[in-house]
Amino acid sequence: MRHSCIPVNLSSINEKLTKTQQAHIECTPFKWAMDISNNFSISGGLLWELVSRWDVRSRGFRVRDRIVPFTPVDVSFALGLSIVGKSLVVEEDQQCETLDLFKGADITINNIRKKLRYHKKKIVNFVRLYILLAFAEFYFPKTGNKVFTGFVKQLDDLDSLDAHSQGIDVYNFVVSSLCESSVVLKEGKNKAQRHLNGCAAILQIWAFNHLSLGKAPTVSRFSFPRVLNWPIIDRVVATEEELKYDIVNAALFEQGQRFVDIINYHRLVAENKDFKERIAVLEYEVRMMKEARVNTLFEEEVVQDEGEFATQSAAEIKISPLEILTNGHDQ
Repeated sequence: MRHSCIPVNLSSINEKLTKTQQAHIECTPFKWAMDISNNFSISGGLLWELVSRWDVRSRGFRVRDRIVPFTPVDVSFALGLSIVGKSLVVEEDQQCETLDLFKGADITINNIRKKLRYHKKKIVNFVRLYILLAFAEFYFPKTGNKVFTGFVKQLDDLDSLDAHSQGIDVYNFVVSSLCESSVVLKEGKNKAQRHLNGCAAILQIWAFNHLSLGKAPTVSRFSFPRVLNWPIIDRVVATEEELKYDIVNAALFEQGQRFVDIINYHRLVAENKDFKERIAVLEYEVRMMKEARVNTLFEEEVVQDEGEFATQSAAEIKISPLEILTNGHDQ
């Protein structure tokens, strides 16, 4: 099964990005694209197997006697894209500032590269063209070096991109291609027509995550998004490292899965750090006063009052993830 998810030009551009260009791309939802390299390969045999097992109705893959679902959460975890917000509007062949950069020329990957070199110092235009290249080679790749321009008009307003659910759009694009390709396979048409559009990398990551293929990675630090480091686990769940990202929490919440707000938990612990230290000092002083057997009435009252304060304060700062789940917003 052939595919076009081959970010050769994107990885080449990534090696030459200036700090200014990186800083502006970092402000967009597609910031993870800057870390994409062309040092990974996608198995055509694995794609063939997945397409042949695709179930159009349930949007999942047939594995033995069950259907294993393929969901937008898989895309969010794999690519670091949000699945919450408005969907991008498909507007092919619509005039806009981004298309005007090509001055009537065809929108091809080669022309995008040429325009990137021409606009390398015009930062807004550069970022628009960079995301367009990421669309063409990685997020929405199509057969025959064609560039999907359905979302180009959205690039005119870079600040509005955060309000959209790009993960849903990437998901729908690859699902549409899965449905078409599975029909082609079932009808037994010639091999030349057996091509998968969309981000094929997602499907390979899905297989590794859900089917436990291969060996676990040797790296010790988990990397988000998973396209940068493909972990192999029996069940797809969010790690504590991944839960530090709002995109992951929002994706899990959108799918109705229970999660612990690790960010808020650590924030509350940090805010109470100084309070804990003061209480520790008070408890130490109380203990020393008791050991010295201070017998004056005044000192005994101080010991009693401070002991009660320390006990009460220590109880007040106890924090547990369960309390945060139920009362975290009130704190």
